[in-house]
Amino acid sequence: MGTSTDMNGEFRFQAAKEGKAVLVFSFIGMKPVEKEMTPGKKVLVRMEEEVKGIEEVVVNGIYSRDKNSYTGSATTYSAKELKMIGAQNLIQSLKTLDPSMLVVESKQWGSDPNRMPKIEIRGKTSVVGLKTEFENDPNQPLFILDGVESTLETIINLNMDRVANVTILKDAASTAIYGSKAANGVIVVETKSPESGQLRLSYSGNYGVSFADLSDYNLMNASEKLEFELLAGRYSPIEGYEGFVDKLQKMQDYYIRLKEVLRGVDTYWLGEPLRTVFNHSHNLYIDGGDKAMRYGLGISYNNRDGVMKKSDRDGLGVNIDLIYRKKGLLFSNKASLDVTNSKREPVAFSEFSRANPYYRKKQENGTIPMYLERRTGLYGEDMLNPLYVWNIENTNETKDLALRDNFTMEWTTLDALRLRARLGISKSISKTEAFKSPNHTDFLETEKLKKGSFSSSQNESFSYNGDLNVIFGKIFNNIHQVNFVGGWSFSESRSETSGYSVVGFNDDFHKNPAYSTGFRENQKPTYSKDRKRSTSFFMNLNYSYNNRYLMDFNLRADGTSVFGSNKLFSTTWAIGLAWNIHNEGFIQKLGWVNNLKIRGSIGNPGNENFDAYISQKTYVYNVELQNMFGASALIEKYGNKDLEWQRTVDKNIGVDLSIIDNRIRVSFDYYFKDTDPLLVSISMPPSAAATSLYTNLGRQISRGWTATLNYVFLRKQDLSCSVNMNARANHSEYRDIGDKLDYLNEVGSSTVLNRYYEGGSPDDLWAVPSLGIDPATGREVFLKKDGTQTFLYSASDEVIVGSSVPDVEGIVGMSFYYKKLSASFNFRYRLGGETKASALYEKVENISQDNIARNQDKRALHDRWKKPGEKSKFKAIDDYSSTPLSSRFVVTENTFSGESISIGYDMDALWLQGAGIEGMNFRVYMNDIFRISSFKEERGLDYPFARSVSFSLGVRF
Repeated sequence: MGTSTDMNGEFRFQAAKEGKAVLVFSFIGMKPVEKEMTPGKKVLVRMEEEVKGIEEVVVNGIYSRDKNSYTGSATTYSAKELKMIGAQNLIQSLKTLDPSMLVVESKQWGSDPNRMPKIEIRGKTSVVGLKTEFENDPNQPLFILDGVESTLETIINLNMDRVANVTILKDAASTAIYGSKAANGVIVVETKSPESGQLRLSYSGNYGVSFADLSDYNLMNASEKLEFELLAGRYSPIEGYEGFVDKLQKMQDYYIRLKEVLRGVDTYWLGEPLRTVFNHSHNLYIDGGDKAMRYGLGISYNNRDGVMKKSDRDGLGVNIDLIYRKKGLLFSNKASLDVTNSKREPVAFSEFSRANPYYRKKQENGTIPMYLERRTGLYGEDMLNPLYVWNIENTNETKDLALRDNFTMEWTTLDALRLRARLGISKSISKTEAFKSPNHTDFLETEKLKKGSFSSSQNESFSYNGDLNVIFGKIFNNIHQVNFVGGWSFSESRSETSGYSVVGFNDDFHKNPAYSTGFRENQKPTYSKDRKRSTSFFMNLNYSYNNRYLMDFNLRADGTSVFGSNKLFSTTWAIGLAWNIHNEGFIQKLGWVNNLKIRGSIGNPGNENFDAYISQKTYVYNVELQNMFGASALIEKYGNKDLEWQRTVDKNIGVDLSIIDNRIRVSFDYYFKDTDPLLVSISMPPSAAATSLYTNLGRQISRGWTATLNYVFLRKQDLSCSVNMNARANHSEYRDIGDKLDYLNEVGSSTVLNRYYEGGSPDDLWAVPSLGIDPATGREVFLKKDGTQTFLYSASDEVIVGSSVPDVEGIVGMSFYYKKLSASFNFRYRLGGETKASALYEKVENISQDNIARNQDKRALHDRWKKPGEKSKFKAIDDYSSTPLSSRFVVTENTFSGESISIGYDMDALWLQGAGIEGMNFRVYMNDIFRISSFKEERGLDYPFARSVSFSLGVRF
């Protein structure tokens, strides 16, 4: 028997018999209440909101779904799990926890805090290297913050102590609700909401020390460098010029440098621009309220300075959270204001790593000279001192202001029906100013009135997005569970960018542009404006039969201004099926299977991560070329009204298994992605006035698998020990591209390893096979396709010599819990996969007569061929000729690194409560503390990688 309340929440119930009875009151989203009733007496029933454990619910930013009835591939991580890994930022923690997420390592920019990382979920869906002029990465996932679209930079800047949980949506069934924006996966972030009760104050602080990791540098010291120059012939007469004066001058230079070396000069340039930096972040949150009204106020500060001096980044944020509930209505508003200041270093780290160690960095009187050495004789060049440029007035500063407001209104009309409306608004202003001193070495040959420069650029953006949803959920006859979500979403983003650059400054003290002499010749201020709109209609239907057989169906229609006028709308869909085998009687009889689910999905999500005007013909006005109508208009880019949406057919099959009282948990997914059509840039002939045209071309297929394993090998009342492991593998290939991208192959011949061939992979590395160095001559021997050997390099002989993607990559670790003590150890491994040995190619060989004046890798001295009969890996030490990129410079990379090590303790002792402290926790971290590689390769060329040791503290009052 049952009944329901009326509009006022009142009800009547016909008692089955006289005497007391126990009634069960239930409501979706509320905890069930059992109450003893006496017929004829009124009773007031108070229900409390039910908050499920985060591991039981999948949150996708539009709706929440019980994990048992979910067919998609998605993983949710709590704030506690994220903080177990590190306190730097969300992305750094997620890449350790989830094998599907890859943060692409940048060998050039290392740990630069002012550069955003490249992120991929389950490989690429777009042509490698394709980026628009606005730096949108077409392989980047979609970010959702509190139900509203966000940016990577916002997620990076978000204080981790504000985060409640993060969900990664991976396959079509889980991402389809976002349709044409979801081909690269979705990362959903929810921040903490205020809790009801008396006023509470919580504080979280993170304090850390970071220092540069230079273990991969293998540079010569002063004596080695001078010996290398002598053997390489730097002090021999110029070919074709046997003049005595030239030889005498060169030997004089050699003995001057040798004298410095014998005096003990061995300058360690690498340490000059570096520092051991102390970073800290703080978050203060006050919340409270009752069941009707909850409120929260937070203040946060993030300091993330880099390991290079003058490389700084800090941010201050304020957030206000309000939640109001009255009967069936719920109003929620989250507003935040963030201010970020960043400064960039004036000189790249590579300028210091290339400086010769036999030069003194300072003169005897302590001053820093502009030149390390002046050109002499008929050869050489002026050697500039990077420390001089470092210490003069050169600034590059950016100030960002971001304001966001997310409003949600929800109306529960019936027990099973809810209506929800959301609106998110964001406004951001970014201003960058850079000043370069008139004393800078860039102006050595510039006339006096043009020395020094100042540039300013400002970007203002405004965006809004919202949705209207109908959410229905009901269980029929305790067997049939039906969930339905339908809605409409809309969004618009506008951006205006302006800037100017002026030159001509007298000194370093007057940096104001008013003190300049004006613009450079033929230069003027710049301005651009972008606008992008989209709208969508979507639905999701979820059905579960007896919590055993599950089905998800998604349908979404998207419209956007990005693609051609003839292709404004697109339809995406997805179907997911799953079987909860553990709920079958024959499995339950076993007694040791806790969870066993088989799931599969297929769908065609799309990708809108492209330039706002990618399909439209654009013009630039030229006021200098006048016509009878005024300023002339020149074609900047050709349009393509038939430019199609880039869609990806995404197939996935997975299994989740938990056995032996959840001691062993396994999850495995295999995926297959077919992106058709691709969107690529085709070069145009010079006569076309525009350099490129965006069009659809070919397909890209990606396939791979991810797996996680967790085994609790020791579990007692106060003690738990477990080992964990995750792994991933991925392979991609091109289809139906024909010869349309051959121009890219011709441009890259002998200098880069990637090619664009039909049936080839974007991860393949192409080069001419090398048989090594001929011991008799010191020249390289190549293998032709017909099997013969030759000294002559020919690009027509190139073949696949490796793949940049590892055979398998992931994390292996261990977790330990004893009462309030916890520890986590996570190590990253990479097995197989090849890479270009850039240090060997650029600092062991390919050392020209100009570059010999700069420091090089030790192997250029010790491993290059010196005399007939000597077996060497590298060509003759006195050979200055350009070396083509052969298989000698492709090496297999196996690595093992300490990604995250942490130890923490939670305290709730009585003496703390006596001081008004509800609880306290602290944790010590070591992140990226070591790295072992199968070969020596420089990393962090223009900005070094960093190691960090940190400490976090949390206090609840």
